Amino acid sequence: MKKLTLITALMMISLAGKLRAQSYVAKQMAKSKTDQTFNANEGLINIKDYVVLKEGRMILELSDLHDYESFRNLDSILVGFRNDIAFYKDSLQANATGHVRIDYVINSEYSFKKIRFKKYNADGNIFMNQDGEISKLKFEQDTVRIVIQKSKPGIARRKNAPCMIPYTIQATFLIGNYYDIDKILADKVLNHIVDTLEKGSQSKRARKNIYSNPISVVYNPYYSGRYGFQRYDWLIDNEYDTYRFKHKSRFVSVNANLGAGLVRNTVTPTGDAGIQYNDYARGEDMDFLRVFVSPYYFFSKNEGGQNVVNYNWFVNVDIGSVYDANMNRWLGKKCSFGIGYLVYQKGGYFTNNTFKVFTDLQVMPRFNIVPEIIFTDNFKQIFPGFTIKLF
Repeated sequence: MKKLTLITALMMISLAGKLRAQSYVAKQMAKSKTDQTFNANEGLINIKDYVVLKEGRMILELSDLHDYESFRNLDSILVGFRNDIAFYKDSLQANATGHVRIDYVINSEYSFKKIRFKKYNADGNIFMNQDGEISKLKFEQDTVRIVIQKSKPGIARRKNAPCMIPYTIQATFLIGNYYDIDKILADKVLNHIVDTLEKGSQSKRARKNIYSNPISVVYNPYYSGRYGFQRYDWLIDNEYDTYRFKHKSRFVSVNANLGAGLVRNTVTPTGDAGIQYNDYARGEDMDFLRVFVSPYYFFSKNEGGQNVVNYNWFVNVDIGSVYDANMNRWLGKKCSFGIGYLVYQKGGYFTNNTFKVFTDLQVMPRFNIVPEIIFTDNFKQIFPGFTIKLF
């Protein structure tokens, strides 16, 4: 029985990682081969840089700090791009008032490049009347995306050679017209921009593990004030939401819940109250660390036949996430794993040193289920518990 219970506990602890990994794999498998070729894998992007240019803006999406090396000669890459699409110039200009997206894929293992053109018609015809002369206007921006396909070693056990993991990085230019790439090249700022981004992204925290400490940078190379270069220790969706995310990134809250617990064959009223540290540093998910106390109330009668309340207090610590979007990960939008220790004992089923491990799953708003495994009497007794929380 003890062995089975321990195995169950280990399965509960590992279930979160497995479900998130399965969701991630399923999401990638659902993508078409074309999407996988011309778009970076979002799950492997840990650096996002937003750069203001005289002609539009640039977005760099990288997997780690070493990937800056691939864009160190970005101006040379754009010269090759410009030369390779010259043959299609007439076809592109046929869509004068619409907009176009051009994807340009480079892989050092192959001598050829993959190029994709996607044309979009204008949302109606837009004209400008100036002194009686009528001319059509183009409002939508063109998109030029430079995609570099790479690979890096994965994690190997012992002395086994690690397998190579393919991934992509990309530089996206959002500009008025695709041929404005010539103006960007003439400005001769790209190499300086990449060098500045690389130096500004270096930190002890990022170098230690960029995969768990992603970063974003918003950079205006033409502005010398204090806000010309802003760095954030999390991924941002765009450069305009940085202040909103920054103010809400980390905060402490106090919360409490009421509910009922099942310990062996006894139903007991319970509740908890604690303090919670919240962290938005990962972007759309909020991670939290919570320290709280929770009592179990057992009712019995003394020798005189009077009702007696025996209460037992646990101090608990749990860690988890609140999901901005469910993504088929859990029953609800919140889950956590934790441990507890009995600090005050009076009656009931608990004796000597008592611990518990639990997972807290949200089934629906204001309704959580908490499966538990309780170890009491110095680990000599092990039995399951179950709590329902309302808040």
